[in-house]
Amino acid sequence: MTGGPPATEPAVKRTGFLELFFDLVFVFAVTQLVTMLEADHGPGGWFHVVLMAWMVWWAWSQFTWAGNAIDLDDRPTRVAVLGLTGVTLLFAAAIPAAFIGGGGWRFAVPYVTVRLGALALYWAGLRHDPAHQAALRSYIPVAVISPVVILAGAAAPPGVRQWVWLAAVVVDVASALAAGRGEFQISPAHFAERHALFVIIALGEAVIGVGATLAGLEVSPMVVGTTAAAFLIVASQWWGYFDWVQGAVESRLASEQDLRRRAHLARDLFSFGHLPIVLGTVVLAAGLEHALAHPDEPLDATGRTMVGVGLVLFLVGFIAGNLRANGGLRPERVVALAVVLLGVVVVAPHVTALVLLWMLAATLVLLAGTETARRRSAAPGPVSH
Repeated sequence: MTGGPPATEPAVKRTGFLELFFDLVFVFAVTQLVTMLEADHGPGGWFHVVLMAWMVWWAWSQFTWAGNAIDLDDRPTRVAVLGLTGVTLLFAAAIPAAFIGGGGWRFAVPYVTVRLGALALYWAGLRHDPAHQAALRSYIPVAVISPVVILAGAAAPPGVRQWVWLAAVVVDVASALAAGRGEFQISPAHFAERHALFVIIALGEAVIGVGATLAGLEVSPMVVGTTAAAFLIVASQWWGYFDWVQGAVESRLASEQDLRRRAHLARDLFSFGHLPIVLGTVVLAAGLEHALAHPDEPLDATGRTMVGVGLVLFLVGFIAGNLRANGGLRPERVVALAVVLLGVVVVAPHVTALVLLWMLAATLVLLAGTETARRRSAAPGPVSH
């Protein structure tokens, strides 16, 4: 597939302070997702959390695409973004009750306002760039359907609401695929940086969760040892992403000169591909809190599920991303995935939470060390994801 002339790079765009301020509200939204999971960790609760995580992620992602393309330093745009930030706070506050009775309206009205507001900013911000605005025409006609479906879901009974909102998610995916026909102009450095910052938000939730749980416990060698293992797991996640992946995906995106293929890559590696990484980190945070609460006992089924699902999503996100970026597997991460599954499913019921976390921490540290050593010994060449 060809998508027009090679992309010409403008001056490198970086994340601005307004975008960082906007992201602060999503820190709260991520915390609310953990609250949801803690309140109901049955099958229905998991379904609601995954569904809500997509909706939160898509609202942020839609704004990120807009912010990558338009001038956020324009005064009217700044005012509009600040207003949308406040509205985002409203829907974030309503997340835990979104599937309960009238809570659907409390969530849906501000959420839809943010979604439609971001689309309006996107369109208006490209008014001086008709070629890019033309590409947006392939996205907006489908994208505006999802907010309408979300409002319909708010009006539906709680038992039906989740299925209506699932239909809205299908529309979101369809809108992203439809946009693949357009030639979107993307600043790789800014786009990669924005997603890296959301990974930091998720890792921050894990650090806060571990710290808050520790603050409520009596300090003992068992608690200190479990806390050390939990922190090592989170630090290894940081290493696994920021030591090389963050720069690799940015380099891969910048290396794609065809506008249409670059947009496809940005959609697949970031808009779709980063969600399991972020969601896995958030779910793992809740599991680490469970482990810290009773370090001298085996993790219960809920804790094991949270830890296992969290790490599996985190690792699968990287494995799938590498397949999409260059068609290859990262063997170290495949092995680490197998060890995590073995540990959580087979070993965890028979060892204390302390032992399990140290086993998982050792796996992630070994993974990071192996990857680092392999890159150092590799011949110089282009960075791959």
